[in-house]
Amino acid sequence: MANKIRKILLVSPRYTLFKDDVRRCVAPIGLAYLAAFLEKDGYEVKILDAAAEGYDNVKIHGEFLTYGLDDEEIRKKIIEFNPDVVGVSCIFSTQYENVKKVLKLVDDIDPNITTMVGGSHPTYAVDEVLDLGNVDYIVMGEAELSTLQLLNTLNTGGDVSEIGGLAYRKDGKNISNNRLQYIQNVDDLPSPARHLLNMELYFKINLPQNPYTCGKRVAQVITSRGCPARCVFCTTTNFWGNRYRGRSAEGVVKEIRELKEKYNIDEIQFTDDNLTLEKKRAMDILDGIKNLGLMWCLPQGIAVWALDEELLEKMKESGCYQLTFAIESGNQHVLTDIIKKPLNLEKVKPLVKKAHELGINLHAFCICGLPGETVEQMYETYNFVLDCGFESASFFLATPLIGSELLKICREKGYLSEDMTCNKQLFKIGNITTPEFKAEEIQSLVEQFNRDYNRNDKREKRFEDGKY
Repeated sequence: MANKIRKILLVSPRYTLFKDDVRRCVAPIGLAYLAAFLEKDGYEVKILDAAAEGYDNVKIHGEFLTYGLDDEEIRKKIIEFNPDVVGVSCIFSTQYENVKKVLKLVDDIDPNITTMVGGSHPTYAVDEVLDLGNVDYIVMGEAELSTLQLLNTLNTGGDVSEIGGLAYRKDGKNISNNRLQYIQNVDDLPSPARHLLNMELYFKINLPQNPYTCGKRVAQVITSRGCPARCVFCTTTNFWGNRYRGRSAEGVVKEIRELKEKYNIDEIQFTDDNLTLEKKRAMDILDGIKNLGLMWCLPQGIAVWALDEELLEKMKESGCYQLTFAIESGNQHVLTDIIKKPLNLEKVKPLVKKAHELGINLHAFCICGLPGETVEQMYETYNFVLDCGFESASFFLATPLIGSELLKICREKGYLSEDMTCNKQLFKIGNITTPEFKAEEIQSLVEQFNRDYNRNDKREKRFEDGKY
Protein backbone atom coordinates (compact mmCIF):
# COMPACT_ATOMS: atom_id res chain seq x y z
CA MET A 1 0.00 0.00 0.00
CA ALA A 2 1.59 3.23 -1.15
CA ASN A 3 -0.28 5.36 1.39
CA LYS A 4 1.24 7.77 3.87
CA ILE A 5 -0.69 6.01 6.64
CA ARG A 6 0.08 2.31 6.71
CA LYS A 7 1.03 1.16 10.22
CA ILE A 8 -1.56 1.25 12.99
CA LEU A 9 -0.80 0.56 16.66
CA LEU A 10 -3.83 -0.24 18.84
CA VAL A 11 -3.20 0.06 22.57
CA SER A 12 -5.04 -1.39 25.54
CA PRO A 13 -3.47 0.56 28.43
CA ARG A 14 -2.44 -0.38 31.96
CA TYR A 15 -5.26 -1.25 34.33
CA THR A 16 -6.22 0.27 37.67
CA LEU A 17 -8.47 -1.37 40.28
CA PHE A 18 -8.89 -1.81 44.01
CA LYS A 19 -5.76 -3.37 45.49
CA ASP A 20 -7.76 -6.29 46.94
CA ASP A 21 -9.50 -7.15 43.64
CA VAL A 22 -8.47 -9.97 41.30
CA ARG A 23 -6.02 -8.82 38.62
CA ARG A 24 -7.82 -10.31 35.65
CA CYS A 25 -6.13 -10.78 32.30
CA VAL A 26 -8.71 -10.60 29.52
CA ALA A 27 -7.78 -10.43 25.84
CA PRO A 28 -8.97 -7.14 24.22
CA ILE A 29 -11.31 -8.78 21.72
CA GLY A 30 -12.79 -5.42 20.72
CA LEU A 31 -9.37 -4.24 19.52
CA ALA A 32 -8.85 -7.62 17.83
CA TYR A 33 -12.07 -7.13 15.85
CA LEU A 34 -10.97 -3.64 14.79
CA ALA A 35 -7.50 -4.90 13.85
CA ALA A 36 -8.94 -7.67 11.67
CA PHE A 37 -11.22 -5.16 9.94
CA LEU A 38 -8.27 -2.87 9.15
CA GLU A 39 -6.02 -5.73 8.07
CA LYS A 40 -8.66 -6.78 5.58
CA ASP A 41 -8.21 -3.40 3.90
CA GLY A 42 -4.42 -3.75 3.71
CA TYR A 43 -3.24 -1.90 6.81
CA GLU A 44 -0.42 -3.26 8.98
CA VAL A 45 -1.73 -3.48 12.53
CA LYS A 46 -0.15 -4.27 15.89
CA ILE A 47 -1.96 -4.66 19.23
CA LEU A 48 -0.20 -3.68 22.45
CA ASP A 49 -1.98 -5.04 25.52
CA ALA A 50 -0.01 -3.19 28.17
CA ALA A 51 -1.93 -4.75 31.09
CA ALA A 52 -1.27 -8.32 29.96
CA GLU A 53 2.32 -7.84 28.81
CA GLY A 54 3.23 -6.18 32.11
CA TYR A 55 0.88 -8.24 34.25
CA ASP A 56 3.45 -8.78 37.03
CA ASN A 57 4.46 -5.11 37.19
CA VAL A 58 2.23 -3.92 40.03
CA LYS A 59 2.25 -0.45 41.60
CA ILE A 60 0.15 0.22 44.70
CA HIS A 61 -1.11 3.76 45.31
CA GLY A 62 -3.41 4.25 48.27
CA GLU A 63 -6.39 1.89 48.06
CA PHE A 64 -5.73 1.20 44.35
CA LEU A 65 -3.19 -0.70 42.33
CA THR A 66 -2.15 -0.38 38.70
CA TYR A 67 -0.60 -3.19 36.70
CA GLY A 68 0.97 -3.30 33.26
CA LEU A 69 3.96 -2.09 31.29
CA ASP A 70 5.57 1.06 32.66
CA ASP A 71 5.98 4.23 30.60
CA GLU A 72 9.48 3.42 29.39
CA GLU A 73 8.46 -0.05 28.20
CA ILE A 74 5.45 1.34 26.34
CA ARG A 75 7.66 4.05 24.85
CA LYS A 76 10.08 1.42 23.53
CA LYS A 77 7.22 -0.57 21.99
CA ILE A 78 5.91 2.49 20.19
CA ILE A 79 9.32 3.50 18.86
CA GLU A 80 10.09 -0.06 17.74
CA PHE A 81 6.89 -0.35 15.68
CA ASN A 82 7.12 3.24 14.40
CA PRO A 83 3.38 3.64 13.73
CA ASP A 84 1.67 6.24 11.61
CA VAL A 85 -1.42 6.09 13.84
CA VAL A 86 -1.87 5.13 17.50
CA GLY A 87 -5.35 4.25 18.69
CA VAL A 88 -5.98 3.89 22.42
CA SER A 89 -8.91 2.02 23.94
CA CYS A 90 -10.76 3.65 26.85
CA ILE A 91 -13.66 1.38 27.67
CA PHE A 92 -14.03 2.43 31.31
CA SER A 93 -13.76 5.90 32.82
CA THR A 94 -11.63 4.40 35.58
CA GLN A 95 -8.89 3.81 32.99
CA TYR A 96 -8.90 7.36 31.65
CA GLU A 97 -5.77 8.42 33.56
CA ASN A 98 -3.87 5.46 32.07
CA VAL A 99 -5.10 6.39 28.60
CA LYS A 100 -3.88 9.97 29.05
CA LYS A 101 -0.40 8.70 29.92
CA VAL A 102 -0.21 6.69 26.70
CA LEU A 103 -1.30 9.71 24.68
CA LYS A 104 1.36 11.87 26.32
CA LEU A 105 4.01 9.26 25.51
CA VAL A 106 3.00 9.29 21.86
CA ASP A 107 3.06 13.08 21.76
CA ASP A 108 6.52 13.16 23.34
CA ILE A 109 7.87 10.58 20.88
CA ASP A 110 6.52 12.30 17.77
CA PRO A 111 3.65 14.85 17.71
CA ASN A 112 3.17 14.04 14.03
CA ILE A 113 1.83 10.57 14.87
CA THR A 114 -1.93 10.67 14.42
CA THR A 115 -3.76 9.74 17.62
CA MET A 116 -7.28 8.44 18.05
CA VAL A 117 -9.24 7.25 21.07
CA GLY A 118 -12.28 5.00 21.24
CA GLY A 119 -14.50 3.31 23.78
CA SER A 120 -17.32 4.25 26.10
CA HIS A 121 -15.63 7.08 28.02
CA PRO A 122 -14.50 9.20 25.03
CA THR A 123 -17.81 8.52 23.25
CA TYR A 124 -19.69 10.24 26.07
CA ALA A 125 -17.01 12.73 27.18
CA VAL A 126 -16.03 14.19 23.80
CA ASP A 127 -15.13 17.72 24.90
CA GLU A 128 -13.15 16.54 27.92
CA VAL A 129 -11.03 14.21 25.81
CA LEU A 130 -10.50 16.58 22.88
CA ASP A 131 -9.52 19.36 25.25
CA LEU A 132 -6.46 17.32 26.26
CA GLY A 133 -4.86 18.74 23.14
CA ASN A 134 -3.02 15.58 22.07
CA VAL A 135 -5.99 13.65 20.67
CA ASP A 136 -6.54 14.09 16.94
CA TYR A 137 -9.73 12.04 16.63
CA ILE A 138 -12.35 10.33 18.79
CA VAL A 139 -14.12 7.36 17.24
CA MET A 140 -17.53 7.30 18.89
CA GLY A 141 -19.49 4.10 19.40
CA GLU A 142 -18.76 1.07 17.25
CA ALA A 143 -15.30 1.59 15.81
CA GLU A 144 -14.81 -0.44 12.63
CA LEU A 145 -16.53 1.61 9.91
CA SER A 146 -15.57 5.06 11.22
CA THR A 147 -11.93 4.10 11.79
CA LEU A 148 -11.48 2.59 8.34
CA GLN A 149 -13.15 5.57 6.69
CA LEU A 150 -10.92 7.93 8.67
CA LEU A 151 -7.71 6.19 7.62
CA ASN A 152 -8.75 5.98 3.98
CA THR A 153 -9.83 9.63 3.97
CA LEU A 154 -6.56 10.77 5.50
CA ASN A 155 -4.69 8.81 2.84
CA THR A 156 -6.65 10.39 0.01
CA GLY A 157 -6.71 13.91 1.44
CA GLY A 158 -10.49 13.87 1.70
CA ASP A 159 -12.87 15.65 4.05
CA VAL A 160 -13.18 13.95 7.44
CA SER A 161 -16.24 16.05 8.29
CA GLU A 162 -18.36 13.60 6.29
CA ILE A 163 -17.42 10.63 8.49
CA GLY A 164 -20.15 9.63 10.92
CA GLY A 165 -19.16 8.85 14.48
CA LEU A 166 -16.06 11.04 14.42
CA ALA A 167 -15.07 13.92 16.70
CA TYR A 168 -12.05 16.22 16.29
CA ARG A 169 -10.82 19.78 16.71
CA LYS A 170 -10.85 22.32 13.90
CA ASP A 171 -9.95 26.00 14.14
CA GLY A 172 -9.89 25.75 17.92
CA LYS A 173 -13.37 24.25 18.15
CA ASN A 174 -14.53 20.76 18.98
CA ILE A 175 -16.47 19.17 16.12
CA SER A 176 -18.66 16.07 16.55
CA ASN A 177 -20.46 14.14 13.85
CA ASN A 178 -22.94 12.25 16.02
CA ARG A 179 -24.28 10.17 13.15
CA LEU A 180 -22.76 7.01 14.59
CA GLN A 181 -22.17 4.10 12.23
CA TYR A 182 -23.01 0.45 12.84
CA ILE A 183 -22.37 -2.67 10.82
CA GLN A 184 -25.82 -3.94 9.92
CA ASN A 185 -24.82 -7.59 9.53
CA VAL A 186 -22.25 -8.50 12.17
CA ASP A 187 -21.44 -11.68 10.23
CA ASP A 188 -19.66 -9.37 7.78
CA LEU A 189 -16.97 -8.81 10.42
CA PRO A 190 -13.84 -10.97 10.07
CA SER A 191 -12.87 -13.12 13.04
CA PRO A 192 -10.93 -11.23 15.73
CA ALA A 193 -7.22 -10.93 14.93
CA ARG A 194 -6.06 -13.19 17.74
CA HIS A 195 -2.82 -13.76 15.80
CA LEU A 196 -1.87 -10.25 16.96
CA LEU A 197 -2.30 -11.24 20.61
CA ASN A 198 0.03 -13.33 22.74
CA MET A 199 -2.60 -16.00 23.36
CA GLU A 200 -0.19 -18.20 25.29
CA LEU A 201 0.26 -15.39 27.81
CA TYR A 202 -3.48 -15.30 28.54
CA PHE A 203 -3.53 -19.09 28.87
CA LYS A 204 -0.55 -19.00 31.23
CA ILE A 205 -2.02 -16.34 33.53
CA ASN A 206 -5.50 -17.93 33.25
CA LEU A 207 -7.45 -15.21 35.04
CA PRO A 208 -10.14 -14.24 32.50
CA GLN A 209 -13.42 -12.50 33.29
CA ASN A 210 -14.56 -15.45 35.38
CA PRO A 211 -11.31 -16.29 37.20
CA TYR A 212 -12.74 -19.52 38.65
CA THR A 213 -12.23 -21.51 35.49
CA CYS A 214 -12.64 -25.18 34.74
CA GLY A 215 -10.18 -25.04 31.86
CA LYS A 216 -6.51 -24.14 31.56
CA ARG A 217 -6.76 -22.65 28.05
CA VAL A 218 -9.70 -20.25 28.12
CA ALA A 219 -10.88 -18.09 25.21
CA GLN A 220 -13.48 -15.31 25.11
CA VAL A 221 -16.16 -15.29 22.41
CA ILE A 222 -18.67 -12.52 21.64
CA THR A 223 -21.84 -13.74 19.90
CA SER A 224 -23.76 -10.46 19.64
CA ARG A 225 -23.67 -6.69 19.92
CA GLY A 226 -26.18 -4.49 21.68
CA CYS A 227 -29.14 -5.04 23.96
CA PRO A 228 -32.84 -4.14 23.60
CA ALA A 229 -33.24 -3.46 27.34
CA ARG A 230 -33.02 0.08 28.72
CA CYS A 231 -31.49 -0.45 32.17
CA VAL A 232 -30.93 2.94 33.80
CA PHE A 233 -27.37 2.22 34.95
CA CYS A 234 -26.07 0.84 31.64
CA THR A 235 -24.22 2.55 28.78
CA THR A 236 -24.19 -0.53 26.50
CA THR A 237 -27.56 0.14 24.89
CA ASN A 238 -26.65 3.54 23.42
CA PHE A 239 -23.07 2.58 22.64
CA TRP A 240 -24.13 -0.28 20.35
CA GLY A 241 -26.88 1.63 18.58
CA ASN A 242 -29.94 0.96 20.73
CA ARG A 243 -30.60 -2.43 19.22
CA TYR A 244 -29.46 -6.02 19.31
CA ARG A 245 -27.48 -7.65 16.49
CA GLY A 246 -26.70 -11.33 16.81
CA ARG A 247 -24.11 -13.23 14.85
CA SER A 248 -25.34 -16.32 13.05
CA ALA A 249 -25.05 -19.62 14.89
CA GLU A 250 -22.92 -20.95 12.04
CA GLY A 251 -20.44 -18.08 12.38
CA VAL A 252 -20.13 -18.49 16.15
CA VAL A 253 -19.65 -22.25 15.94
CA LYS A 254 -17.06 -21.83 13.17
CA GLU A 255 -15.04 -19.43 15.34
CA ILE A 256 -15.15 -21.79 18.32
CA ARG A 257 -14.08 -24.76 16.19
CA GLU A 258 -11.15 -22.72 14.89
CA LEU A 259 -10.16 -21.77 18.44
CA LYS A 260 -10.20 -25.43 19.40
CA GLU A 261 -8.12 -26.44 16.38
CA LYS A 262 -5.60 -23.58 16.46
CA TYR A 263 -5.16 -22.96 20.20
CA ASN A 264 -6.35 -26.24 21.73
CA ILE A 265 -8.73 -24.37 24.04
CA ASP A 266 -10.66 -26.30 26.68
CA GLU A 267 -13.07 -23.57 27.84
CA ILE A 268 -15.14 -20.77 26.34
CA GLN A 269 -16.35 -17.70 28.19
CA PHE A 270 -19.17 -15.97 26.31
CA THR A 271 -18.72 -12.30 27.15
CA ASP A 272 -21.80 -10.68 25.62
CA ASP A 273 -25.08 -10.13 27.48
CA ASN A 274 -27.48 -11.79 25.09
CA LEU A 275 -26.51 -15.32 24.15
CA THR A 276 -30.12 -16.45 24.60
CA LEU A 277 -32.09 -13.46 23.30
CA GLU A 278 -32.93 -15.30 20.06
CA LYS A 279 -33.79 -18.77 21.31
CA LYS A 280 -33.36 -20.68 18.02
CA ARG A 281 -29.98 -19.07 17.41
CA ALA A 282 -28.88 -19.97 20.93
CA MET A 283 -30.07 -23.56 20.56
CA ASP A 284 -28.23 -23.88 17.26
CA ILE A 285 -25.00 -22.54 18.80
CA LEU A 286 -25.26 -24.98 21.70
CA ASP A 287 -26.00 -27.88 19.36
CA GLY A 288 -22.96 -26.88 17.28
CA ILE A 289 -20.51 -26.97 20.19
CA LYS A 290 -21.83 -29.84 22.31
CA ASN A 291 -19.51 -32.41 20.74
CA LEU A 292 -16.35 -30.28 21.00
CA GLY A 293 -15.54 -31.35 24.55
CA LEU A 294 -15.46 -27.78 25.86
CA MET A 295 -16.64 -26.35 29.17
CA TRP A 296 -18.21 -22.91 29.06
CA CYS A 297 -19.71 -20.16 31.23
CA LEU A 298 -21.38 -16.75 31.01
CA PRO A 299 -19.50 -14.44 33.42
CA GLN A 300 -20.86 -11.22 31.91
CA GLY A 301 -24.39 -12.03 33.04
CA ILE A 302 -27.29 -13.57 31.17
CA ALA A 303 -30.61 -11.92 30.35
CA VAL A 304 -32.75 -14.06 32.65
CA TRP A 305 -35.88 -12.75 30.95
CA ALA A 306 -34.69 -14.56 27.79
CA LEU A 307 -34.04 -17.89 29.50
CA ASP A 308 -36.16 -21.00 29.97
CA GLU A 309 -35.80 -24.59 31.15
CA GLU A 310 -35.32 -25.99 27.65
CA LEU A 311 -32.37 -23.66 27.11
CA LEU A 312 -30.91 -24.65 30.47
CA GLU A 313 -31.06 -28.33 29.49
CA LYS A 314 -29.36 -27.57 26.19
CA MET A 315 -26.72 -25.51 28.00
CA LYS A 316 -25.83 -28.39 30.29
CA GLU A 317 -25.63 -30.81 27.34
CA SER A 318 -23.18 -28.49 25.58
CA GLY A 319 -20.77 -28.07 28.51
CA CYS A 320 -22.11 -25.19 30.62
CA TYR A 321 -20.76 -25.24 34.17
CA GLN A 322 -21.63 -21.73 35.36
CA LEU A 323 -24.16 -18.96 34.67
CA THR A 324 -24.40 -15.46 36.07
CA PHE A 325 -27.97 -14.24 36.53
CA ALA A 326 -28.24 -10.45 36.21
CA ILE A 327 -31.00 -10.08 38.82
CA GLU A 328 -30.13 -6.48 39.83
CA SER A 329 -32.93 -6.21 42.45
CA GLY A 330 -35.16 -8.49 44.51
CA ASN A 331 -37.92 -5.90 44.56
CA GLN A 332 -40.18 -5.86 41.50
CA HIS A 333 -40.97 -2.14 41.77
CA VAL A 334 -37.28 -1.24 41.83
CA LEU A 335 -36.57 -3.60 38.95
CA THR A 336 -39.44 -2.41 36.73
CA ASP A 337 -39.93 1.26 37.59
CA ILE A 338 -36.44 2.38 38.67
CA ILE A 339 -33.98 0.10 36.84
CA LYS A 340 -36.39 -0.49 33.92
CA LYS A 341 -35.27 -4.07 33.40
CA PRO A 342 -37.81 -6.35 31.66
CA LEU A 343 -37.57 -9.19 34.19
CA ASN A 344 -40.39 -10.75 36.19
CA LEU A 345 -38.86 -11.93 39.45
CA GLU A 346 -41.35 -14.80 39.66
CA LYS A 347 -39.39 -16.40 36.83
CA VAL A 348 -36.10 -16.54 38.74
CA LYS A 349 -36.54 -19.13 41.46
CA PRO A 350 -37.85 -21.93 39.16
CA LEU A 351 -34.90 -21.34 36.80
CA VAL A 352 -32.45 -21.48 39.72
CA LYS A 353 -34.03 -24.75 40.84
CA LYS A 354 -33.80 -26.21 37.34
CA ALA A 355 -30.16 -25.12 36.90
CA HIS A 356 -29.23 -26.74 40.18
CA GLU A 357 -30.98 -29.95 39.22
CA LEU A 358 -28.79 -29.96 36.10
CA GLY A 359 -25.63 -29.28 38.09
CA ILE A 360 -25.02 -25.73 36.82
CA ASN A 361 -23.33 -23.37 39.27
CA LEU A 362 -25.07 -19.97 39.66
CA HIS A 363 -23.76 -16.50 40.49
CA ALA A 364 -25.98 -13.42 40.91
CA PHE A 365 -25.39 -9.78 39.97
CA CYS A 366 -27.22 -7.19 42.10
CA ILE A 367 -27.16 -3.39 42.29
CA CYS A 368 -27.90 -1.29 45.37
CA GLY A 369 -28.22 2.45 45.96
CA LEU A 370 -30.32 3.70 43.07
CA PRO A 371 -32.23 7.00 43.32
CA GLY A 372 -35.72 6.18 44.56
CA GLU A 373 -34.63 2.92 46.21
CA THR A 374 -34.84 2.45 49.98
CA VAL A 375 -32.48 0.61 52.33
CA GLU A 376 -35.32 -1.80 53.11
CA GLN A 377 -35.59 -2.67 49.40
CA MET A 378 -31.82 -3.33 49.29
CA TYR A 379 -32.26 -5.87 52.09
CA GLU A 380 -35.05 -7.42 50.03
CA THR A 381 -32.54 -7.92 47.23
CA TYR A 382 -30.10 -9.66 49.55
CA ASN A 383 -32.81 -11.91 50.98
CA PHE A 384 -34.23 -12.71 47.54
CA VAL A 385 -30.85 -13.95 46.27
CA LEU A 386 -30.31 -15.88 49.50
CA ASP A 387 -33.75 -17.48 49.31
CA CYS A 388 -33.18 -18.49 45.67
CA GLY A 389 -30.02 -20.31 46.69
CA PHE A 390 -27.33 -18.80 44.46
CA GLU A 391 -23.92 -20.26 45.25
CA SER A 392 -22.34 -16.80 45.18
CA ALA A 393 -23.28 -13.20 44.44
CA SER A 394 -21.79 -9.82 43.58
CA PHE A 395 -23.52 -6.82 45.13
CA PHE A 396 -22.51 -3.62 43.35
CA LEU A 397 -23.05 0.02 44.21
CA ALA A 398 -25.12 1.92 41.69
CA THR A 399 -22.54 3.90 39.76
CA PRO A 400 -23.45 6.93 37.59
CA LEU A 401 -21.33 6.02 34.58
CA ILE A 402 -20.69 8.63 31.90
CA GLY A 403 -23.31 8.05 29.19
CA SER A 404 -25.88 6.41 31.46
CA GLU A 405 -29.41 7.57 32.24
CA LEU A 406 -28.47 7.20 35.89
CA LEU A 407 -25.86 9.97 35.64
CA LYS A 408 -28.43 12.30 34.06
CA ILE A 409 -30.93 11.62 36.87
CA CYS A 410 -28.34 12.15 39.59
CA ARG A 411 -27.17 15.43 38.07
CA GLU A 412 -30.73 16.74 37.73
CA LYS A 413 -31.56 15.88 41.34
CA GLY A 414 -28.21 16.91 42.83
CA TYR A 415 -27.46 13.43 44.16
CA LEU A 416 -23.79 13.17 43.12
CA SER A 417 -20.92 13.23 45.57
CA GLU A 418 -18.88 16.41 45.17
CA ASP A 419 -15.60 14.49 44.96
CA MET A 420 -16.73 12.02 42.27
CA THR A 421 -14.01 11.70 39.63
CA CYS A 422 -13.30 9.20 36.85
CA ASN A 423 -11.18 6.96 39.06
CA LYS A 424 -14.05 6.75 41.56
CA GLN A 425 -16.59 5.46 39.07
CA LEU A 426 -16.15 1.99 40.49
CA PHE A 427 -18.92 -0.31 41.63
CA LYS A 428 -17.45 -0.45 45.16
CA ILE A 429 -17.42 3.31 45.84
CA GLY A 430 -20.55 5.17 46.87
CA ASN A 431 -21.14 8.25 44.71
CA ILE A 432 -24.90 8.77 45.22
CA THR A 433 -26.67 10.37 48.20
CA THR A 434 -30.47 10.69 48.14
CA PRO A 435 -33.14 11.64 50.70
CA GLU A 436 -33.38 7.88 51.48
CA PHE A 437 -29.69 7.18 52.14
CA LYS A 438 -26.13 8.51 52.26
CA ALA A 439 -23.40 7.27 49.92
CA GLU A 440 -21.09 6.06 52.69
CA GLU A 441 -23.98 4.21 54.37
CA ILE A 442 -24.75 2.20 51.25
CA GLN A 443 -21.07 1.58 50.56
CA SER A 444 -20.78 -0.06 53.99
CA LEU A 445 -23.99 -2.01 53.44
CA VAL A 446 -22.80 -3.41 50.10
CA GLU A 447 -19.47 -4.38 51.64
CA GLN A 448 -21.41 -6.25 54.31
CA PHE A 449 -23.66 -7.96 51.74
CA ASN A 450 -20.67 -9.22 49.76
CA ARG A 451 -18.79 -10.34 52.85
CA ASP A 452 -21.75 -12.13 54.45
CA TYR A 453 -23.11 -13.78 51.33
CA ASN A 454 -19.80 -15.05 50.00
CA ARG A 455 -18.07 -16.09 53.22
CA ASN A 456 -18.85 -19.72 52.41
CA ASP A 457 -18.19 -19.40 48.68
CA LYS A 458 -16.48 -22.62 47.57
CA ARG A 459 -15.59 -21.50 44.04
CA GLU A 460 -11.87 -21.10 44.72
CA LYS A 461 -11.61 -24.58 46.24
CA ARG A 462 -13.57 -26.08 43.37
CA PHE A 463 -11.23 -24.32 40.98
CA GLU A 464 -8.21 -25.80 42.73
CA ASP A 465 -9.78 -29.27 42.66
CA GLY A 466 -10.58 -28.88 38.94
CA LYS A 467 -14.27 -29.53 39.42
CA TYR A 468 -17.59 -27.85 40.04
